[in-house]
Amino acid sequence: MKKLLQWGFGLLTVALVTAFVPATPFPSMADETASGQETSEVRNGWIDENLGPGVARWVDENGNILSQPGKQGEDGAGDEGENRSQAQEEIAGTEAEGQQDASLESQEQVPAGRQIDPSKPMVALTFDDGPFAPVGNQIMDCLAQYGGKATFFVVGSRVPAYGAEMQRIAAEGHEIGNHTYEHKNLTKLSGAQIQRQINRCNDTVQAVCGVRPSLVRPPGGAKNAAVLANAQAPVIMWSIDTRDWKTRNAAKTVNAVMSQIRDGDIVLMHELYSQSGAAALEIIPRLSEAGYQLVTVSEMAALRGGASPGGVYFHFYP
Repeated sequence: MKKLLQWGFGLLTVALVTAFVPATPFPSMADETASGQETSEVRNGWIDENLGPGVARWVDENGNILSQPGKQGEDGAGDEGENRSQAQEEIAGTEAEGQQDASLESQEQVPAGRQIDPSKPMVALTFDDGPFAPVGNQIMDCLAQYGGKATFFVVGSRVPAYGAEMQRIAAEGHEIGNHTYEHKNLTKLSGAQIQRQINRCNDTVQAVCGVRPSLVRPPGGAKNAAVLANAQAPVIMWSIDTRDWKTRNAAKTVNAVMSQIRDGDIVLMHELYSQSGAAALEIIPRLSEAGYQLVTVSEMAALRGGASPGGVYFHFYP
């Protein structure tokens, strides 16, 4: 009888624990890829783009700057300190090396005839997860009106379906960056698999529009030593995260940028959402009117110390 009671109590305990502990505390990379959302940089709290003063400035869902990044998000609390220390060890050398040892490839990215004044402020607008022509073409139309350029970090598997847009990006002097072929979490892959994701994206882009990307942005910003060793290109992060994929609100996205923009920032947005496109149509003229030159990442890197393969770059501050 005693054993029977113990067995019954054990089953009850398991049932209660199962009822109150969610099976999947965070969406998987595959789930977020399917919905077009960025991943760990805004979800899981290990965010190393928070390193250093002024490196990254997070905003909440209302577009307000957070004083303690990673501690006010829906899943952001907990392991920030441990992962920040790990990230500091991981990139301390590569970022410093990259700033000092500019690669020739990055220095050659400024298109001939394009005038950029190195003494004036500049920012790089970047758009992830495309191509997606309904939004991308709107962004490029607006950039053309103000003489600006942007960097589009594309997912290789999406590229063949948007060949005309890809060709326009290249023809108009915007930059195409590599966001892997399938938007997988690179930290979960082997070195060979990382290279395959990057090379396949590069090959696809080159086949469609004749340009081979020279920059990499890991999906979700997820990176480790293996990712940096196999990236074969500068790894580009960001200093302003608009969280546009989450808010889906143009006004909040605009405020996230305009409330904290500074010379040398790299701004993270996404090409998949109409609200992000609407925000860009306001951000572009407002930045231009405020005196900012809208440049590609490689243009800014070339004028601010360069960028080297395996180096990690959050911004190019003067």
